[in-house]
Amino acid sequence: MKTRIPLSGRRLLVLYTILISVLYVPSIALAIEPIGSIGQPVPEHHAFLPDGNILRAVLSHIQIIDTDTGTVIDEFGERTDISDVVFSPTAEHLAILNYSADARITTINIWDTNAREQIAEWEIPVRIDVAAFSPVGTLFAISFNDEIHLWNWQIGAFRGKMIGQRRPWERCHSSKGSGRTCTSLPRDRASVFTPDGRYLIVASNRPDAELWNVKTRRLEGHFEGHTGTWIEDVVMSPDGTRLATYEKDWNDVYVWDIDTQQLLWQEESGISRISDVVFSPDNRHLYVASQTGTLNRSGGEPWQGWDDHVRVWDVASGKQLDAFGDDFYFLKATALSPDGKTMLLHYWDAVVLWSIESKQPLNVWADFVYSWNDALSANGQTFVSVSRYFIKTWDIPSRQMRLLISAERDLFRESAISSDGKKIAIGRDPWVEVRNSRTGAVESQFQYGYGYSDIAFSSTGRWVAARGFKSIYLFDLENPEKIQRAFTEDGPDIDISSLFTFSENDAYLAATTRTDDNQYWILLWKREGDIFVFQYAWHVPELCSQSRLDFGSDTDGSLLLAVPRYRETQIWRLLLDGPQLVKTLETGFPVHFTPDGRYLFASQDRYLKIWDWKTETLVEHSRIPDYLALSRDGTILLSYADTGQIQIWDAKALLPSKTVVTPHGKQIVILGEVKRNQLLQNFPNPFNPETWIPFRLTTESHVTIHIHNSTGQLVRRLSAGTMPAGDYSSQAHAVYWDGRNQVGEPVSSGVYLYTIHADDFSATRKMLIRK
Repeated sequence: MKTRIPLSGRRLLVLYTILISVLYVPSIALAIEPIGSIGQPVPEHHAFLPDGNILRAVLSHIQIIDTDTGTVIDEFGERTDISDVVFSPTAEHLAILNYSADARITTINIWDTNAREQIAEWEIPVRIDVAAFSPVGTLFAISFNDEIHLWNWQIGAFRGKMIGQRRPWERCHSSKGSGRTCTSLPRDRASVFTPDGRYLIVASNRPDAELWNVKTRRLEGHFEGHTGTWIEDVVMSPDGTRLATYEKDWNDVYVWDIDTQQLLWQEESGISRISDVVFSPDNRHLYVASQTGTLNRSGGEPWQGWDDHVRVWDVASGKQLDAFGDDFYFLKATALSPDGKTMLLHYWDAVVLWSIESKQPLNVWADFVYSWNDALSANGQTFVSVSRYFIKTWDIPSRQMRLLISAERDLFRESAISSDGKKIAIGRDPWVEVRNSRTGAVESQFQYGYGYSDIAFSSTGRWVAARGFKSIYLFDLENPEKIQRAFTEDGPDIDISSLFTFSENDAYLAATTRTDDNQYWILLWKREGDIFVFQYAWHVPELCSQSRLDFGSDTDGSLLLAVPRYRETQIWRLLLDGPQLVKTLETGFPVHFTPDGRYLFASQDRYLKIWDWKTETLVEHSRIPDYLALSRDGTILLSYADTGQIQIWDAKALLPSKTVVTPHGKQIVILGEVKRNQLLQNFPNPFNPETWIPFRLTTESHVTIHIHNSTGQLVRRLSAGTMPAGDYSSQAHAVYWDGRNQVGEPVSSGVYLYTIHADDFSATRKMLIRK
């Protein structure tokens, strides 16, 4: 049972609690919430709803997207870290398959997407391979352990098992000369019902597709003639007369007659592997999406195809009619609108709404962080994410994406960001390019070669370091013609695993390396004028590919170097004649010193750890998983969220507050100065049925919270009264909402907006109720 205190009484409790906290309680006891996030949740699957809006599965839940604006209309459902989502043929229902960590139990949640209501939930004591909705009635086909089971999805009742004798499984083969040997055990890879629900067609790890009679549960036939390894997907035409199949590692598409199970035609679609296939609503056209990838050709070496397009085929004749696509890369999937006029093109770096009639994009949504090579500027103002296919940058104060550049055939490699966030250094064979982070324009470039493994910007932004042959290339942006090589005369050489780090003011350069006998070393250079001169090297065992070093400064001015290993981090003092080991902490990577060198931010077992490293004491703070980076000025901390977004934290608020000395000489802990009014994210979020709304005030203000639904209607008004300046981010201090409207009725699941009004200050955030 929960005890709830009226808001009027809570004001007195808040004041009393703050007073007690000032005298006795460290500010670290307060719960700190993120101050914002970068990017939208990463999308996984799309489908069009009958009303034309978009159904989108993201990593943690389900969204309804407005087709015209791309905004989120509603959110529902809950996905675990290990889950799949299956849409019904009309997308009016979906199944969320949540797997247990040991893959022994699958929890199946069936949702009505129009009503945003969960219809059924049941468990199966296995990991499901493939599932499909019947377009007629309530049958749901599930495959696991090389068996096919039928369920009633509305009530979660078992309806029987397919009982026909399946053909013996054989190792996958290829008649096209790929030479691959496949060792996967038998398992179904795709299944689809015919529009009348009479048959289920299944593709398994066999070089054909099976035709099952749903009523008799017997195997009635096979679609034979596939010449690759095995069929990986089966797609049904809306009228139920044609079947399309393909293999994702090849570029052949097959079209079959359903009644006779005969192959009608087979054609190569483009030069890259097929990623998705869909029939037009009128059954006349077949849209085949190609994805950049490596194909194996008979009698030749593997080669790379650049062909992220959709090809249009005439179903009757097997002739290619057209092709279209945008300038993005790695086309993962497509979705066709019910009227056949628009298509979603889901690329790696963007989702494009494409007009089939005008052959041009209607909208592009790209505010997603596909984490690959991420970096934070030293001043905490700019975040950059680089993959093989794109460059994206975000302005952290506004949380707005500022730049998107597609690779344009020459793929991007490693990257680094300058301290002021104004420049990005990117490897792009055979160049190292220095680009403007606002415009994306190449401001300078250095011909380098191929296959670099790390790039680093110096702290002043003058040099860019990249791996060379047994050395480090140092490109001088002030003198582009002058290329310096940092190497060791008698010490270990730089190798492909090396990572580079500059100290403040570019006074030193440190690197990790590995020798041929698998010994790991750290190398140190000191800058003398414009030249980096090698100082010394020392052996440090158990480094790894993520052992990025970090420089710090001790209170006596001596130079420190944090060296992360697999399960511990060493802190070394860098003396003139060699390094001195001063501490070893049980923590992992990444590691970052605070500007004063007192604290070390690190990650262990996926969670952030903050160390007062001299006393080997852990600082208490909010629980933050998947720590990513700390800005060099110590103001901003980033972490990964389970939605695929990047969470932004006030790094200083995680540290112990300053202490003040009273006239009597006693030290007391203060809550910390509030520098600006803030409305913070409610917690927990999502929630059911109650939540707390935190905020911060710089001056005494009269505070009210207005809660609206997604259509803008006022749901609840919460009055906290006049509140003194302070931090109201803990559960004891934040405004409480019980999930009810003004007349005391529980509100339904969905997205709600909450707005704070504190005198002249107002701000709005979103929250999500899941029931």
